[in-house]
Amino acid sequence: MPEDIIQQDKHSTPPIRLGGLNYAWIVAATGSIAMFCGLGLGRFAFGMLLPSMSSSLGLNYTQSGILGFTNLIGYLVAVLLSPLIIPRFGTRITGTASLLLIAVSMLGMAFTTSFPLLCALYVLTGIGSGGVVLPMMSVMSHWFFPSHRGLALGLVMAGPGFGIILSGFVVPKLLPISGLLSWQTGWLIFAVINIVVAWLTFTLIRNHPDDVNQNPFGRVPTSPVKNKKKLERSNVKLLVHLGIIFAIYGATYMVYVTFIVTSMVGSYQLSEATAGGIWAWIGLLSVFSGMLFGWISDHIGRRLGLALAFFFLAIAYLLVGLTDWTLGLYLSIILFGLVVWSVPVIMAASAGDYFGPAAAASALAALTFAFSGGQALGPVAAGYLAEITGDFSISYMVSGIAAFVAIGLALLLRPQKSA
Repeated sequence: MPEDIIQQDKHSTPPIRLGGLNYAWIVAATGSIAMFCGLGLGRFAFGMLLPSMSSSLGLNYTQSGILGFTNLIGYLVAVLLSPLIIPRFGTRITGTASLLLIAVSMLGMAFTTSFPLLCALYVLTGIGSGGVVLPMMSVMSHWFFPSHRGLALGLVMAGPGFGIILSGFVVPKLLPISGLLSWQTGWLIFAVINIVVAWLTFTLIRNHPDDVNQNPFGRVPTSPVKNKKKLERSNVKLLVHLGIIFAIYGATYMVYVTFIVTSMVGSYQLSEATAGGIWAWIGLLSVFSGMLFGWISDHIGRRLGLALAFFFLAIAYLLVGLTDWTLGLYLSIILFGLVVWSVPVIMAASAGDYFGPAAAASALAALTFAFSGGQALGPVAAGYLAEITGDFSISYMVSGIAAFVAIGLALLLRPQKSA
C-alpha cells in the first residue's frame, strides 16, 4: 500500500535538528540544492557544453537541436508520470531516485561518443530533471502556508541560477583528462555532484510536517484550505486558465533565452566574449528573482504578482524588439534576469493555493505540461519569423504583446480565498 511505503520512509532516517529553526526551511534549502542539480546542471549546463560536443562529434545544427529536444521529451515523460509516482512514493524517494538517474545518465554520457546513445541518455537526464522539479516544487504546499509559500518556492528556484553560474565558470576551463574529451569531463563532474546531492536529499527531505512532528510554516489561513487528493472537475476551467498563462510564459521566455545571445552578436555587433559575460548576469540575477516575486506574491496575491511579473517581462522583450539601443539591451537583460523565475514560482504557489496541498502535484504537472508546450513552440515560431525578416526583432515584439495578453488573463483570475 502507498501508506505503508510513506510510513516506512518516515522513520528510516531521523531528521537533522538545527536549534529552533523550523524544519520547513531545511526542506526548502535542500529543495534548492536539488534544483541546482535537476535544472541547473541537468538542463541549463547543456548549452555551455554543446559547442564542445558539436565540435568534437561533428554535429550539425539539426543534430544539436535533436539532442537538446531529447531532454524535453524526457521531461514531459516525467510530467506525465509524476501524478502517479509522487503520491505513491513521496518527494523524498522520488527526488533522490531522480537525482541518481541524472547521475547515471551523465556518467553514461561521460564515457560515450555515440550520438544515438547520447540522445537516449539525455532522455533519461530529462526524466530525472522532471522528477526533481515537480516534487520539490509541490512539496512546499505541504510545508508552508500561503503566507510564506511564495518566498519558500523562490528559495527553491534560486538553485538553477547557481547551476547556470557554476557551469558558466567551470565549463570554459575544462580540459581533456585520461582520454576523456573536455565535455565528457564536464558530464563526469556533474554526475559526481548529483550523487552527493542525492545523498543530501535523502538525508534531509521529508514529505510532510507530520514526519517531524511540526506544523507548516506561516500564518494559519483564516478560511479552510482545500485538501482534496484529486483535482475536481469544477477546477478544470481554472486549470486551463492558468495553463494558458504558463504556456505564454514558456513560449516567450524560451524565445528570449534561446536567441538573445545570437541577437547580441548579430544585431548589436558585440563580441562573443562580451555577449557571454552579459549572459552570465542573467544567471546571477535569476538567483534572486524567484525569492523576490515569491515574496511579492505572498503580500499582494498570486494574480497581481503574475500581472506584475509579466509587465516587467513585456518591457524586457520590447526593449530588444523595438530598438537596437545598447543601453536598452542592458536594461532588458537586468529586467529579464530579475523576473525570469517569477512565473514558475507563482504558478507553483498558485497550484497549492487554488487546488490544495494534496492536489498540488497533479495541478502543477498539468500546468508544467502546458508550459513545456509553449517552450517547444516558441523558438520554432521565432526561428521561422527570423528566416523571413532577417533578425529576431519581430519575435521579441510578439513576445512583448503576448506578455501583455498574459497580464489581462492574470487579472481575470479570482483571488484565492486561502491567501
